[in-house]
Amino acid sequence: MKINFTVCTYFILSLPIFFLFEFSTQTFAQSNFYEQLPAGLAKYSSTKFTDTLKVESIVEKNYWLPAAEVIGLNLSLGAVNTYIFNQDYAKISWRTIEDNLKTGFFWDEDHFLMNQFLHPYHGAAYFNSARSNGLNFWESTPYTIGGSLMWELFMENEPPAYNDFVTTSFSGVTLGEISFRVSNLIIDESSIGFERFLREFTSTVINPMQGFNRIIRGEMWRSGSPNKRPDFKLIVSTGLHTMFFSKNINDSKTYLTLRGNLNYGDRFDVDKHTKPFDYFSLHTEVNIAEGDDLVAIFASGVLTDGKLKLFEDTDNIIGIYNEFDFFINDVYKLTAASLTGQLINRVKLSNSIKMENNLSISVILMGGKNSQYAAEEGKEYNLGPGASGSIGMKFLFKNFGEVFSNYKRYWIHTLSGAEGEEFVGLLNIGINYQLLENSKLGLEFLLYERYGDYKYYPDTKDANSALRVYFRQII
Repeated sequence: MKINFTVCTYFILSLPIFFLFEFSTQTFAQSNFYEQLPAGLAKYSSTKFTDTLKVESIVEKNYWLPAAEVIGLNLSLGAVNTYIFNQDYAKISWRTIEDNLKTGFFWDEDHFLMNQFLHPYHGAAYFNSARSNGLNFWESTPYTIGGSLMWELFMENEPPAYNDFVTTSFSGVTLGEISFRVSNLIIDESSIGFERFLREFTSTVINPMQGFNRIIRGEMWRSGSPNKRPDFKLIVSTGLHTMFFSKNINDSKTYLTLRGNLNYGDRFDVDKHTKPFDYFSLHTEVNIAEGDDLVAIFASGVLTDGKLKLFEDTDNIIGIYNEFDFFINDVYKLTAASLTGQLINRVKLSNSIKMENNLSISVILMGGKNSQYAAEEGKEYNLGPGASGSIGMKFLFKNFGEVFSNYKRYWIHTLSGAEGEEFVGLLNIGINYQLLENSKLGLEFLLYERYGDYKYYPDTKDANSALRVYFRQII
């Protein structure tokens, strides 16, 4: 699949921008209408008022309309690629469809950003065509798979691709459910005027299919009750990110870093996790420097979890998560669509100190990593399945801040590209010092190491390190 628009940076930046707006409007409202604040943000509460709020708009289930929307989306995009952009791959006929069905699947050679982000983004549109028509998570998933198959088999004159199908379907579901829930955090049918316009506009940017369906149902201008939003925490930070290439202090580049971390729900309140993604975490960042932008997305949503009894006076959670990792700049690129088993532990060490630990093992359904030898095989990067594992530890000190360390190791077995094994390690160690109740000053050390074990080429080994200083605000 090839899509002629760039949405990566806009998508990433739109989340913190919206929530900054949300924070400012709700802060103004607190002095006069504090009852309208989301749960967990209000300093005061009114039980009587809260009982009148809606958890979210209830939409009657419609199975046929999303099917028509998925088909229409593919046909519209195909027409744009054919008649406006005059793309050769979009010029299809009955003959090309017959050839695709006979040839079967192969490995796609499109650019990294196209295959590893825009494909999942397009899959999210398939997913949300169903999700915004009242269908639940599992009911919406087949529409994502069906939309991806339709495109791969019928909408291009190139054979269908394994990697495109997996990333569009699996990662599309991940980004789709997150964008669906985030857009619902934004929508407030009790708002009016410019605030209502800005909410509907921002929600539609994040979830275009929901915006489209709200228009055709007349919900975008309908007057209603405020939403009863689930608990969430948004952390935005900005500062300087200095990277040392090959760990050489004399070869460095400094970036302006913009980051947003969204935690939706309470990870330890598993009794409330009755549906997939009732808890999820989303980390997005853009590091900007002249001639080089570093972009990262790490998304993880719970599919199922439960409590585990291990030790006295500890909280222990075991669960299965759907994850999407995406990391790209001019030096290195990495992506992984994973199904992850995770064990999380929280223990109170004293009245002023808590410790949180996590351990995970993942099956990578499709991963990608750049390699200097990939071009020798006619590829931009290496592709294949694999596995990953991570371990993390955090100490939380009352009225001081937190100290943390995380390490994640990826293994990708190349099925398309330079034959061999790819290994990538990501380490970060840091401290967040509390300035005010919700404001922290942070210092973080990062290490990115990679090793390539190739069958027909010399092995490679490289590492880059970085220091990051930032101001962090909890909203």
